[in-house]
Amino acid sequence: MSDPLRPGTLPEIPLRHGEEEPAPAVDYQVHHLTRYRYAKPVTRNVGRAHVEPRATPHQRVLSHEVVVDPAPARLTAHTDFYGNSSTYLLVDQPHEQLDVHSHALVSVADRRYPAEHLDRPWEQCTPEHWGTLIPAASIDFVHASPRIPAGSAAREIAAEVFAPERPIGEALAHLTALIHTDFTYDAAATTVTSTLAEVLAARHGVCQDFAHVGLAAVRAAGLAARYVSGYLRTAPSTSGALGTEPVGEMIGSAASHAWLSVLVPGAGWVDVDPTNRTFVDQRFVTTAWGRDYADVPPLKGIVYGPPGATSTLDVAVGVVPLSDPAT
Repeated sequence: MSDPLRPGTLPEIPLRHGEEEPAPAVDYQVHHLTRYRYAKPVTRNVGRAHVEPRATPHQRVLSHEVVVDPAPARLTAHTDFYGNSSTYLLVDQPHEQLDVHSHALVSVADRRYPAEHLDRPWEQCTPEHWGTLIPAASIDFVHASPRIPAGSAAREIAAEVFAPERPIGEALAHLTALIHTDFTYDAAATTVTSTLAEVLAARHGVCQDFAHVGLAAVRAAGLAARYVSGYLRTAPSTSGALGTEPVGEMIGSAASHAWLSVLVPGAGWVDVDPTNRTFVDQRFVTTAWGRDYADVPPLKGIVYGPPGATSTLDVAVGVVPLSDPAT
């Protein structure tokens, strides 16, 4: 493995010091378009989408709407065990194209964590140190899940990152930098069905894969970690359509993004993004979380149609700031 601890490679830990004033919230207009085109007309489409941003301690949802074309026979909302909102859709007429639009307005606050909690040894973040204030459902994020099997090869990464008595904040910074350095972002290397073992062997993948590697390493150490899906801020498009131009060097802003969140008693859930080697900040919009990707895919479903009704998929995301005090 490379050495992510050399100067300049570790992401800065966002700590809160004394009575320091947080940065003002940033408001975003979020538009997510998923478009399927079919080689032959299909007769029925049944799907479930996790595209609605969710309220969190760092995020307020001001409005949200899902629009489906062709007009659906049914369009209903559902809240799952982890508090994520999803949209069930049924299109019950012949169609050659399916468009699912998600429109939202969100306000994202600054994230800062108390230094005393990020300085605690990582061993003090295991379930026996949680106390009674942490919901019992959080124990789900300690154990194996469908895409993160127990006893995975990520134990090697965990052993390197979680050295005895190491501060949890430093360990998370190291994990984020290590995955970013040792794995190559390659959209052609994996699919949504690629396994953790395949990603660890190839050292190539996308944000979903890197989040899974991080989850496996954190859980191997006995800590709680959850998979988080969402979006990255984009720049306004010069055409006035979806803002799909990346800001700076952020990877993954043109589609749904994914990262991981680790439970730190006293600080709450601390989110890190190995794809971009950073702690999650005001450039990120959260939609849903679960044990792994299988719990919260952006859109999944069943299509009914004639043989040979193959499809192509296009996804576009715009996360455009309406107010940005930094500028």
